[in-house]
Amino acid sequence: MIGQLLVANRAITQDQLDRALQEQRRSGALLGDVLVSMKFVAEDSLAKALAQEARVPFVSLEGASPDSRAASLVPETLARRHSLVPVSRTATRVKVAQADPFDVIAIDDLQRLIETPVEVVCAPKGAIMRLMDRTYGPGSGGALGGGRLQSLADEGITALANPSEEFTTADSPVVRLIDVLIEDAVRAGATDIHLEPEERVVRVRHRIDGVLAHIDTIPRELQAAVVSRLKVMAGLDISEQRLPQEGRITQSVAGRPVDFRVSVFPTVFGEKVAIRVLEKEKLIRGLEELGFNRRNLGLFQDLLSRSRGIVLVTGPTGAGKTTTLYSALNVLGGRDKNIMTVEDPVEYEFPSIRQTQVRPRAGLTFATAIRSLLRQDPDVIMVGEIRDPETAQLAVRAALSGVLVFSTLHTQDSPGAVPRMMDMGVEPYLIASALAGVVAQRLVRLICQHCKAPTTYPPDMLAKVNLAPSDGVTFYKGQGCAQCDETGYHGRSGVFEILMIEPATFELIRERADSRRIKESAVRGGFKTLLEDALSKAVLGQTTLDEVVRVSYE
Repeated sequence: MIGQLLVANRAITQDQLDRALQEQRRSGALLGDVLVSMKFVAEDSLAKALAQEARVPFVSLEGASPDSRAASLVPETLARRHSLVPVSRTATRVKVAQADPFDVIAIDDLQRLIETPVEVVCAPKGAIMRLMDRTYGPGSGGALGGGRLQSLADEGITALANPSEEFTTADSPVVRLIDVLIEDAVRAGATDIHLEPEERVVRVRHRIDGVLAHIDTIPRELQAAVVSRLKVMAGLDISEQRLPQEGRITQSVAGRPVDFRVSVFPTVFGEKVAIRVLEKEKLIRGLEELGFNRRNLGLFQDLLSRSRGIVLVTGPTGAGKTTTLYSALNVLGGRDKNIMTVEDPVEYEFPSIRQTQVRPRAGLTFATAIRSLLRQDPDVIMVGEIRDPETAQLAVRAALSGVLVFSTLHTQDSPGAVPRMMDMGVEPYLIASALAGVVAQRLVRLICQHCKAPTTYPPDMLAKVNLAPSDGVTFYKGQGCAQCDETGYHGRSGVFEILMIEPATFELIRERADSRRIKESAVRGGFKTLLEDALSKAVLGQTTLDEVVRVSYE
């Protein structure tokens, strides 16, 4: 195919093609590489012919500079294996230059890894390799850690061939590789690190601002060594590979101690590792930093001032409930209060608060812990989560005995917490007497201030938040830049709705009213919903309408 095209374009003769085909049958190499090695055709001419045949653009790459944003998406191992190099990246696609545009397997592999549309151009192989070295470093490197990850991975594979190699010493490649993984995740502001085994590689992903992003890959050959090292660091059983395990790591990063919660889970391709990054600065914030508007801040401070009752924080996983509770405990902490917690797990250790981790296998559940806590003369109790009827009833009993109880519950909104407690077998009159208030929350991504620009939305999108084009509201969106890694977002903020148990709500609970009636009554009393709070942040230009719709309907 390509040979006949070169002959038709008079780039080579028929005799040269025949000789090249003969050499190809002997060596098994690609015809294009054979033609170049026999000096029958120049790399530029070959690339132009391949681009013409594949119907993709041709680029020479002369004078091209590395694009770090594009390199952050394309793993070096894949780039070198398939002779392709990232050229540029926008908010919607990544452009790669390929020596063989007919290598669809390469593009399929890349597409599967990065989950971003790929645009292919064709370039001379030599130019691709030179740009690759400038992008990743000569013969090694990668986007993560300035190229350190792939370099250490190569060292690790070499070490595997030496049975006497020690993988636990501080200077071993596997130990240093894990240090790079952790350090770069913390510096990037990731809340979670995912090591996901696949058939040929281990994918590395970070959760940043609530969204998972592909970072790099680790050769599958290193999977066992990497997982074993993490198990040792977390105090887990390295011989157990069939059951899930959980542990904890404390490590110094950039001169400060950072805690990591490690979860190991068996899959068909081996053990997957999820690492939660637990930084004190992110878990404990001032109440003003959480995202409360003035009204909600006043209501929440009112709840914190109570001497008894239950304060529930509701929302899905990853909504920031733990951060809100920890920030509340930090406000309440002091010498004049006995504050105790029951958690699963303990994510941050307070010096002035007595904390307990549940251990169901040993018989220490939320319920059994609460029973014992009530004999410890507490002023404030924090229960990590109300999961079952026994825990719910004990939390109510504690509140009615004169203790301020904080806990979490999984409900869609704050009024929904009431029927949820009833479903757990708690009598309505007890809920009405014990419940002080319910805080429902979500997290919205904030618009990047470096690329923020006005935008418009179609009428159907506006209708979802009860607006019309005639309302004349100006919304904003991030266009994507280096500061936000082309996402248009940087950072997150909470959005809240707070249901206070007023006399009207008290009576509705005693009547076993459903969440709809409770909400309608609260709205008449000034209750502001999650949608209203999120929309106000969009109107102020803090977040996008897309985020408002997302959190309102999740």
